[in-house]
Amino acid sequence: MVNIVALLGDYWHDADEAKAGLEAAIERLGNKNVNLHYITHEEVSKVLDEKPDLFINAKMDQLNPQNVHVYTWLTDELDKKIVKYVEDGGNVLAWHAGLAGYDPDSDYIQMLRGYFDYHPPGLQDVTYMLKENEKSGENTFSLSDEQYFVHCDVANTEIDLWSTGVDGDSIAGWKHSYGKGKVCCFTPAHTKDGMLNENVSRLLADRINWTISK
Repeated sequence: MVNIVALLGDYWHDADEAKAGLEAAIERLGNKNVNLHYITHEEVSKVLDEKPDLFINAKMDQLNPQNVHVYTWLTDELDKKIVKYVEDGGNVLAWHAGLAGYDPDSDYIQMLRGYFDYHPPGLQDVTYMLKENEKSGENTFSLSDEQYFVHCDVANTEIDLWSTGVDGDSIAGWKHSYGKGKVCCFTPAHTKDGMLNENVSRLLADRINWTISK
C-alpha cells in the first residue's frame, strides 16, 4: 500500500478542482495500490509523524492574502519538520500553489530549490515543452493556464518541463533527490480543465510515480 497525503486548496485555488485533477492522475498509476488521504494545514505535523510515502502540497502559504494582516500556515517548526521528513526518506511534490507565497529563505523553499515569482494576469495560452526551446511538435502541448514564472536553482536540480507564453519562457517542472527522499515541483495547472488535460494528468501521474518509486 502506498500512502499519499495531499494538502489542497487556498484563497485562490479550489480544493475540489484540485481533488479532481489529482484523482485523475492517480488513476493513471494503474495497478498501484494507493491510499489517498486529504488533510488540512493544521494536520500536516501529525500526519508527517506517520511517515506517509508522499506529501503533496498544493496550497500557498498565505491563508488570507487579501487581508491587511496576513496569516501563514508554515510555522518555523513545521518548516523544519517537512525538510526532516524528506531527509529521512519521505517525498514531497510541490504542485502549482505549493510553490507560491513562501519565504524564499525558508527551509521548505531551500529544499525545493525553486519557487513561484509571478504570473501574467488571468489565464493565458501557455505552451508546455518536454524539451527546452522546442516550441512546437510532439514534445509540446498548449492550454489556457496561469504561466508560472519561477526562480529555480537550475544547477542543483533536474529540469524536466518548460513553458512559453505571452511574457516569455520559464521553467515549469523540476525534480531531485534530497537526503534519503525525493522532491518534485510541477507548476501546471490552475483550472480544473487544465488539471484534467490529458497531458497535464499524464505528467502529474509520472511525477507521482517517480516520487514513490524506490
